[in-house]
Amino acid sequence: MDLRRRYNLVAAEVEHVRCDTFQAGYDFAGGGNYGSKDHPWHKEQGDYNLKYLISAALLEGQVGPAQLTDERVQAPDAQAMVARIECRPDAQFTARFPQELGARITVHTKDGRELVVDWLSEAYADGQLRSRIIGAVQEIDSRPISHLMDLLGQVRPSADYPITHPGIY
Repeated sequence: MDLRRRYNLVAAEVEHVRCDTFQAGYDFAGGGNYGSKDHPWHKEQGDYNLKYLISAALLEGQVGPAQLTDERVQAPDAQAMVARIECRPDAQFTARFPQELGARITVHTKDGRELVVDWLSEAYADGQLRSRIIGAVQEIDSRPISHLMDLLGQVRPSADYPITHPGIY
């Protein structure tokens, strides 16, 4: 969403998106150990799918209840955008997990631009919330997914907290 706002990016300009993240995040929501995330079709598949969540952010500039419906997940524009997104684990982010939850989003536009945002969660959630999210990811097999989604819903959309680490650029 930050890239979309910063560059006035519209979804039609997007050629390809790459999301690099830590191994546990990739395994759970990016297409790793818990199965492919290439074809979400229902709300329950979209709400913990990095490809779909990135798609919704690019298409609508927000990710909330309106984007997490079967109709929205199944919409042709959402499905087309999901197909243009690649997720993969990153060794540097993995080494910093669980103390830090890092990700890098790279958007390649049809006019040849490469737009990158590399951030940590620190600016978007306080320490207590970050710790609770880490715990929920670590206990993902023993708790309902709704627990993690409720925590993720508390993450702020803007960088309201001071950061102590500049991130990996």
